[in-house]
Amino acid sequence: MTKPKKPASRKPSPRKRGSASRGSSSPGWGRVLWRLLAVVMVLGLLSLAWLDALVRQRFENHQWQLPARVYARPVELYAGREMPPAHLQQLLDLLSYRQDPAARQPGSYAFSRNALVLHTRGFRDSDGGEAAQRLTIGLQGARIASVVDGAGRALSTVRLEPLQIGSIHPGHSEDRVLVRLDEAPPLLVQMLLAVEDRGFYEHHGISFRGLARALMANLRAGEVEQGGSTLTQQLVKNFWLGRQRTLARKLVEIPMAVLLELHYSKEQILETYLNEVYLGQDGGRAIHGMGLAAQFYFGQSLAELDGHQLAMLVGLLKGPSYFDPRRHPQRAMSRRDTVLVAAHQHGVFDAERLSAYRSRPLDVVPRGGAALYAFPHFIDLVRRQLARDYPAQVLASEGLIIHSTLDVLAQLAAEAELAEFLGGHEAVNGAVVITAPDQGDVLALVGDKRARHAGFNRALDAVRPIGSLAKPAVILAALQQPGRFHIGSVVEDGPFDVRMPDGQIWQPKNFDLQSMGPLPMVDALALSRNQAIARLGLDVGLGEVIKAFHTLGVQSRVPSYPSIFLGSLNLSPFEAAVMYQTIATGGQKSPLRSITDVFDRQGEPLGRYPIRPTQVVDPETAYILQWALRQAMTDGTGRYAVTRLPQPLLVAGKTGTSDGQRDAWFAGFSGSHLALVWFGRDDNKDTGFSG
Repeated sequence: MTKPKKPASRKPSPRKRGSASRGSSSPGWGRVLWRLLAVVMVLGLLSLAWLDALVRQRFENHQWQLPARVYARPVELYAGREMPPAHLQQLLDLLSYRQDPAARQPGSYAFSRNALVLHTRGFRDSDGGEAAQRLTIGLQGARIASVVDGAGRALSTVRLEPLQIGSIHPGHSEDRVLVRLDEAPPLLVQMLLAVEDRGFYEHHGISFRGLARALMANLRAGEVEQGGSTLTQQLVKNFWLGRQRTLARKLVEIPMAVLLELHYSKEQILETYLNEVYLGQDGGRAIHGMGLAAQFYFGQSLAELDGHQLAMLVGLLKGPSYFDPRRHPQRAMSRRDTVLVAAHQHGVFDAERLSAYRSRPLDVVPRGGAALYAFPHFIDLVRRQLARDYPAQVLASEGLIIHSTLDVLAQLAAEAELAEFLGGHEAVNGAVVITAPDQGDVLALVGDKRARHAGFNRALDAVRPIGSLAKPAVILAALQQPGRFHIGSVVEDGPFDVRMPDGQIWQPKNFDLQSMGPLPMVDALALSRNQAIARLGLDVGLGEVIKAFHTLGVQSRVPSYPSIFLGSLNLSPFEAAVMYQTIATGGQKSPLRSITDVFDRQGEPLGRYPIRPTQVVDPETAYILQWALRQAMTDGTGRYAVTRLPQPLLVAGKTGTSDGQRDAWFAGFSGSHLALVWFGRDDNKDTGFSG
C-alpha cells in the first residue's frame, strides 16, 4: 500500500499578499474618514446652532445702555420781555438754529432790522409741549415788542425747545441718540446703500458679487480700497465680534450674517446698523449712531441735516479718526465728495444737486456742538438730587429724559459776571446760586470761575463761615417775640464781653472797631453792627436763634455758641441760598429743586418734582424782615451792590464777611429772582474782599 503524497508546499505570491492586504485595509480607512466627516458635520451643526442662539439672543434682548439726558427749561418769548438782540442771537446759536432767508424748516431763522422770523422746533414736556411753527418776533430796542404766528395772530407766549445741557453716562462711555428707520432721512439711507452695500435688498447676508467687485477694485488700485463686506456683515462685526481683522473672525462673521438675515427683516437690520455704527470720539465718550453724530458734528438733529452733511456722516464710516472733519478737514471734504459722486452715479440725485452739495462747506460746529453745552456744576446738583430716587445704574443706562430748572441765559450771565469780577484775582475763586423763590427752582449754579471746569463744586461743597449773612436769623428770632421786640426796638451798640463755658472771654467787635451806642434794630441790621446784633442775640436767647436758623431751612448742625450771631456758622453757598429763599418767599420754606420732570426713553412720564412749600414764618413777620433787608441795601452795607444793579430795582439783601476777610458774601432778592454770591480762597487766606 502506498502512502499518498503530500502536496508540494508553495510560498504565497508576494503580489497576492499585497493585493490581499490592500483589499482588507480599504474598508477601515473609509470608516475612519466617514467618522471624521460625521464628527465635523456634527461639530459644524452644533457651532451653527450655537451661533444661531447667540445671534437671536443678542439681537432680540439687546438694549443699548443710554445715558440720562438733562435739558434746561424752555425759554419763553413774549411781548415786553427784555431780550437784547445779542442775547437772542446767543440763544439761537446755543440751540443750533441756522440762518435761512426764508426760515422754511424747523430750526431756522432770519433776522431783519426790527424783526426775527423764527421757525421753531416742536417738543413734548409735562405741560404738553409746543408744535413747530413759523413766527415773526417784533423787536424794539432791547425788548420783544410782539410775537405773531404764521396766520398773523398775536401770541401771548411761545416756548423754545429745551437745550440739552449734559448727560449721565454709562461706565463704558458709549453714547447714542436712537433713531427709528422711519425717522432717518431717506437720502441718508440711499447714500449709505450706494456707497456701502448696493445689493443690500438682494443678498442674504453676504454678497459674492460685492466681494468680486471689491477684489477687482483693489487689484486696479494696487491697495485695499474696498472691503466687500455687506452692511449685515459690518453689523455683525460691530455688534458681536469687535474690530480686529483675523481669518477666524471672518469665518465666524459670514455664517452669523446669514443667520441674522434668516431671522430678521432688512428694515430691522438697517435700523440697528444706523444706531450701532461707530462715528467718532469726544474725549472719553464714544459717538455711536447717526443720531448722535448729527448732533456731535453739526449741532442739529439728523432730520435737519442737508445732503452734504449726510454724505459726510456716510463718509466717516470708512474711518472716523482718519477722516475727522475737525482735525483733517481736507480729508473729510474729499471723502464727502467721493460719497456724493458715488450716490449720483447710482441715481440717488441728479448732477445739479451733486454740484450744489459739493459747493457747500463742511458746516461742522466746534467740538461737542452747542447742543451739548456743558454746565458741570449744575449737572452735579441734578445728579445728587436724582440719586435720591434712581439707582446709578438706571441713570447711566436707561436713557431717562430729565427736565431741569436751569435758565440758560441766567446761567451764562452768572458765569460771565463771576469770571469778569475775579479775572484779576488769580487765587480767589467763587460761586453763584440763582433761584426763582416762588417756584423753588434753581435757575443757575456756578461752582468755579472757570465755568466748564468740572472739579471742586464750590457752590455745593465749599462749607465756609457765612459772616453777617447770619444776622437776619437773629432779627427773626427777636421778631418772633412780639411782646418783647419789634423792628424799631433800641439795641445798644457798645463793647461787652461774655465768659464762655470753657472760661474764655468772647468780646465782639465791629468791623470799623467803633461803637455807635443806642440805635434801632433795623439800623443794627442795615449797618451790620456786630456788638448790637450780638447783644440782641443774647437777649433773645441762643436757643431761639438756633431755632430760627432751622426755621429758615438750615439743615446743618448749628453750634451752640454766641458767635453764630455774627456768622461763625459754616454753610455752603447752596444752603445759604435756601435760608434766604425762605425770607424771599414771605416765610414759605421748600427745598430748592433742580428737576421738574423725569421721562423714560419713549417720553412717558416717570416722575414729577412739584414744590410743596410750608409756611414756617408768619407772613407779617416775614414782610417786616424783607423790609429791613431793603434798608440794608439802600442805606446800609449793601449800598455799593445797589450801584451795580439796573435801576430802578427794589432789592432786599445782606452782605457778609468772615473773620480775616477770608470769605465775602452777598445774598439778595427782588421780584422773581434771588442771587447768592460767595468769594474765597481754597487755602482759606485773606481774599482782599469784604461783603
